Amino acid sequence: MSENETTTCPENSYGSTNSDVNDENGPPLSFADLGIPTGPQLETTVLGKYRKIQDVELKEFVFLGVTCVSLIATAIFTIYKLATVSKSDTDFTFALVLLLNTFFCLYYIIHGILNERPYEIFILVVATFFILLYIILNYAIGKTGTVKLVRLIAACVLCPVIIGLGGWIGKEYLLSGHLVFRIIGANSTLQTMCKMILLTFDLLTLDLQLGASMVILILSTGMKVDTKDIVILIVGGIITIAWFVLGMWTMRKEHKIGTYVFLAASPLEIGYIIYKVVKSIENIAVSASLASSTIACGVLALTVRVAVIIFSVLVMRNYNKGLKEKAFE
Repeated sequence: MSENETTTCPENSYGSTNSDVNDENGPPLSFADLGIPTGPQLETTVLGKYRKIQDVELKEFVFLGVTCVSLIATAIFTIYKLATVSKSDTDFTFALVLLLNTFFCLYYIIHGILNERPYEIFILVVATFFILLYIILNYAIGKTGTVKLVRLIAACVLCPVIIGLGGWIGKEYLLSGHLVFRIIGANSTLQTMCKMILLTFDLLTLDLQLGASMVILILSTGMKVDTKDIVILIVGGIITIAWFVLGMWTMRKEHKIGTYVFLAASPLEIGYIIYKVVKSIENIAVSASLASSTIACGVLALTVRVAVIIFSVLVMRNYNKGLKEKAFE
């Protein structure tokens, strides 16, 4: 090669850094071109990593606002019901369960949006559907009144919006996985592991919700309960909360011994659920509506508890593979 000759890259060489605006290959590919999500940094707290408020999109703010207004209105009507109905009435127990589930729905909407948790949004959508169904049936079958009519109108206007927006946003979260990418990075194996443990946490929260509902449903005759029922109510509540906290802590910390204890304690609530379902079947003639609700809640709680056990075992198999350091420390 002569001294006057210069080496040049081929015109169509891949990965050229030529900045000439007339380059036929155009500018280098960006993360956006490849479909790789980028965005603002996450907030790191003792409870995990969350999106910043400025990262929330308009449709998510609309969904958050409509849902919060609906849930707060439901809570107000329910508290009014608790204050006016007799404590010996089964409606008192229904109102307690509805109020409890309203607070869980508030958690699902706030945590689900800030943490892009699709399954929490889906749980909220299903819960909203059943709340709407309950309000319609309660108005159609029970005693009518101004308060019930206002509650029915508000529910029929707001609940379909929540269900529609929730399904749309939840589907986007499920397909995109943006937050998981920001937490874990491009490692597909760690992403899969992270999605599994987040799903397990959502099931564990749903298990807590159903377990607490089952504990309240021990009040099958309002507030007139015997000593045995009071013991079950107190002990059952403590066990339900302790089991939830133990599961969350051990799986985040990848603590094997703690996870074994968590799994060993799993059948305790299963025994309680079976006991309550059997008692409800025996008393179905006394209060058919409450007994039927208890049986339905018990079957769902039993299904979720089995799912939690299965996914907890799968999560435990992923211990010491790098997920804890990426996601929870």
